[in-house]
Amino acid sequence: MSKSLKIFLLAASGFVALLIFIAVALVVFTDANAYKPRLEATASAAFGMEVRIDGRLGIGFSPGLHLTLRDVHILNRGADIITTKEARIEVDLLSLLRKEIHARNIALKQPIISIERDNDGTFNFKIPDSTGATSPALDLTKLSISDASFLYADKQSGEGFEVEDCSLVLFRPHLSSGLSRGIMKNLSFTGTLACGEIRAKRFAASDLKIAAEGSDGVIDFKTVTMSFFGTQGSGNILADFSGATPAYIIRYSMPEFQIKEAFK
Repeated sequence: MSKSLKIFLLAASGFVALLIFIAVALVVFTDANAYKPRLEATASAAFGMEVRIDGRLGIGFSPGLHLTLRDVHILNRGADIITTKEARIEVDLLSLLRKEIHARNIALKQPIISIERDNDGTFNFKIPDSTGATSPALDLTKLSISDASFLYADKQSGEGFEVEDCSLVLFRPHLSSGLSRGIMKNLSFTGTLACGEIRAKRFAASDLKIAAEGSDGVIDFKTVTMSFFGTQGSGNILADFSGATPAYIIRYSMPEFQIKEAFK
């Protein structure tokens, strides 16, 4: 290696180290809560719904630089759609120099997702259609959710269900920017989902486990297992969103199915 090349590499590495030092200094000597309005505005624009952070923001350095947001709410028409006790966002140091926050990893603790369908058939998460509306790009290393609950209520039919004790891990979730109506065509990931209990008016299930991967508009739920009606079932689901109309192929088996449990 030539002497000039060594000098160049040393200078380059020193410059990068200086940038990181400056970024860390900015974080240390800046009140993290000063970022709250910007975070709320950016997230609200991305979701198309109101995002509110009621708790304080915290900063940590292990492992990696991260922001901790407490008591986060996503609302539509004044009603909570998603609430989470804590959201932890690992941040790219260099993005802070550009006064931006670029997330690498996101972890949510104890989120509650509440979906309702009104008497007129409108869902509480639906926002007015906008011609040419686009979805924001997403590119993470990992997205994880722990101890989650999902609540669904249909006021039209009076039906609904609850899902509790769920954990979700997505590796390399990537969403290309594009039209919102084609969001499933632009999504790719690999991941797992596990839920402890599912309750509805007429049946209950438990021990749901799913392993899946998606790309190019096709999501392959390779392994789906669940216990209900006194039987442990297993199978797989292939969901294809690449065409004009979504298509699904479902294979599921329930050995030793107890018919008397179903009649209960």
